[in-house]
Amino acid sequence: MPSKAILQLKEKKVEEIGRIFRSSGVYLFDYRGLSVAEMEGFRDRVKRIGEDTNVKVIKNRLAVKYFEKEKTSYGRDLFNGPMAVAYGNDNFVEVAKVLVDFEKENEKVDIKAGFVEQAFADKEKVKAVAKLPSKDQLMAQLVFSIAMPLKKMGMALSAPLTNMLILMKNLKDKKEKEEKGEE
Repeated sequence: MPSKAILQLKEKKVEEIGRIFRSSGVYLFDYRGLSVAEMEGFRDRVKRIGEDTNVKVIKNRLAVKYFEKEKTSYGRDLFNGPMAVAYGNDNFVEVAKVLVDFEKENEKVDIKAGFVEQAFADKEKVKAVAKLPSKDQLMAQLVFSIAMPLKKMGMALSAPLTNMLILMKNLKDKKEKEEKGEE
């Protein structure tokens, strides 16, 4: 029987896996055949996205324990073979993009599934998430969609005033020409 210290260590690792799976985007992939340098390169690409993004190799046994503890149906069928997770909170779309690109670049990588906002996502859904615009792009689109109608309204409201000023200037010029012509 394992000692109390070993059980506590395993419980801490299960809780760490729980923190990972509570992220906004968690993507499971098989990394079999990747060299250490390739895995480190991928990890660096993911970490550059943001502070809350990372890649970790997880023990299937501990992941299964976490899901049993949470009383969910994900278990041995999802966690078999060497498994790693790429995850992030605010930048989970960018993490999916990097993972899908990495899978395209490296045939050894195989995306298995994921969890987006704690909902299960199969491989196709993970690829669909990767096609979404990033948070920055969405914010820019939102700002543009708010600013453009305001700009158009401002232009529409200022047009009559501008036209009136042009008309008054033309009248002034015409009067000045008439006065010069009379003198």
